Amino acid sequence: MPTDTEVVLEANDKFYQALGTRDLDLMETVWVCDSRSKCVHPGWTMLNGWDAIKQSWENTFDPVDLLEIKLSEVSVEISGDVAWVMCVQQLTYISRAPVGVNLSLSTNIFRREDGVWLMVHHHASPLPVINYEMMGQKLQ
Repeated sequence: MPTDTEVVLEANDKFYQALGTRDLDLMETVWVCDSRSKCVHPGWTMLNGWDAIKQSWENTFDPVDLLEIKLSEVSVEISGDVAWVMCVQQLTYISRAPVGVNLSLSTNIFRREDGVWLMVHHHASPLPVINYEMMGQKLQ
């Protein structure tokens, strides 16, 4: 039987799979789909509620824009029915010319509802590449 940490990491991976494949239906299975949900995309103001978050994904998902996602420095904390995953997310937009790289510090908060870990908050803050490399990390 998987541990809570393993299940939370699976939920986190599912979020990034939906993001990487631009799959709105899969994205909807990851979230608490009501007014409790919050999202801050890199450089954006906070979006409140699933309807606003879903609209943001609809507006930004481009089915021909190939996206490769690499996570690093992943950590998980769990307290009761709430879990948070911290990580550095490296998004590489492959089909753009030139290829674009977005590096962000990400906090993903999950809530266990009816035995399922669902995202209730995603916050990604831009991290300049130069700062990341100064921390001793290298882009891959």
